[in-house]
Amino acid sequence: MKLSLVPIRRRCRFLSRRREWVVLLLVLCGMIITFRYWLRNSDEVEEQPPCTVSQEQRRGLYPLLSAVSTLLSHLSITHFLCYDSLWGAIQESGPLPWDAHAHLCALNEKVSVHDEAELLRAFRRRGLALEYSSAEGQYTIRNSSSEGVKVPTVRVVLFEEDERVHMLRRVGWRRRVLPPDCDAHPTLQCFPPSLAALPLPKRPFGPLSLPAPREDIDLLKFHYPDTWWRPLQPHC
Repeated sequence: MKLSLVPIRRRCRFLSRRREWVVLLLVLCGMIITFRYWLRNSDEVEEQPPCTVSQEQRRGLYPLLSAVSTLLSHLSITHFLCYDSLWGAIQESGPLPWDAHAHLCALNEKVSVHDEAELLRAFRRRGLALEYSSAEGQYTIRNSSSEGVKVPTVRVVLFEEDERVHMLRRVGWRRRVLPPDCDAHPTLQCFPPSLAALPLPKRPFGPLSLPAPREDIDLLKFHYPDTWWRPLQPHC
């Protein structure tokens, strides 16, 4: 007796097509689930604030900033709010909501009167740790007893006058190799010495009253030449 292979072949084709449909349905289900998961998470991200600063960090920033400003004044070092902290003083009368740190600018000619050991001792006596970045021309100051990446800091950025262009420019060896052309090299972060001329006005900064540049908007024009006319956006 001869067996016909036709029904068997038809059945095999049917099973093969059925498996293809099952695989296709599984792929479609997986794509739908993935899309819904992405959509839900993207909505959650948009609803969440871009940055958060804890109350503990905020409470620790004010006394630290007050101690630093008081000590700089005691050492006759001209200093004033700048960068994000100046923006915060203008927009919020205090730190920006997402900023856990503070920025001050200082004149290097007043800092260089004191040797490094003297500065370290002066800050250490007040329980403050002082670190200097020679590349960036910047001091970072924190409480000596504080540890961790979320500890509030005060960053003091140094500027000195370049007599060739009669502008204050940021110090640090990364910038010293650049020619004194403020327009060609924005990283020099130049601004006129008249903005830092004494006596400096005071601005509210939370519960504090701190020195500010003579024309705060003018300084922001130099710090943020492309965005100074609109409120600063989070960058954290």
